[in-house]
Amino acid sequence: MIKQYENTLRKLIIDVLGDADESDYKIPKNISNKWFQKRTVEQDKNDGFLFEKRIIFYADFEHLGLVIDENWQKFAPILGDKKRFLVFFNEVEHFKKIMNNGKDLIKSQEDLLSGIVSDLKNTITIYNNKHNSVDDYFITITKISDNLGTSWTNSNKENQEKPILKVGDAYELLVEANDPKDREIEYQLSHFTGKLRINQKSKRFNFKIEKEFIGQNTMLIIKAFTKNADYVNESILKIYLTVLPD
Repeated sequence: MIKQYENTLRKLIIDVLGDADESDYKIPKNISNKWFQKRTVEQDKNDGFLFEKRIIFYADFEHLGLVIDENWQKFAPILGDKKRFLVFFNEVEHFKKIMNNGKDLIKSQEDLLSGIVSDLKNTITIYNNKHNSVDDYFITITKISDNLGTSWTNSNKENQEKPILKVGDAYELLVEANDPKDREIEYQLSHFTGKLRINQKSKRFNFKIEKEFIGQNTMLIIKAFTKNADYVNESILKIYLTVLPD
């Protein structure tokens, strides 16, 4: 649950302040340098392939509170009472230290932690719902990345990159999707001819480029969807490849 709380705060920070390296989080340089160093280590461990690029995901827990505190005017419309937020944040930080020391939380602490996580998510949901945003109800594919360093988003449809591959290449795609109601997400990858179709719960696809893919504008269709919804809840993004003969 602590990880849920952390990642909810990270996503909130991204929504409010952005996720670019140059986003102004109003933090000391020595702290941001630490984030960049951690990301470099992670990049080296993965040989530069499919690692988390958003810098806020390399912030320590206490740094998340610092970012929100330093930018409170922007977060206040969402989080409301600052003292209340900080009390809950400090409780979660206390629980995190207990668990880092190899101890388990007692039942009352687990219940309080669960309540704090739910309260944060509900607070954000209430704020979003006031704006009647489509994003409050439907799943969205936020980003697709491949093992060649290419990435696609819904916002760059007009300027999509088109990686060049050859028959026989091993190809990997990572799909990032968000469902506002936290339902279980499933994923589908298909070739536009229907000769390839993969359905799975993992957001990471690994497959081999076959000769049927040869072409200058080979289209792959990626879909993220939730089965446990009372309405059709899916997001589709098309990407294009150039595939050369072996």
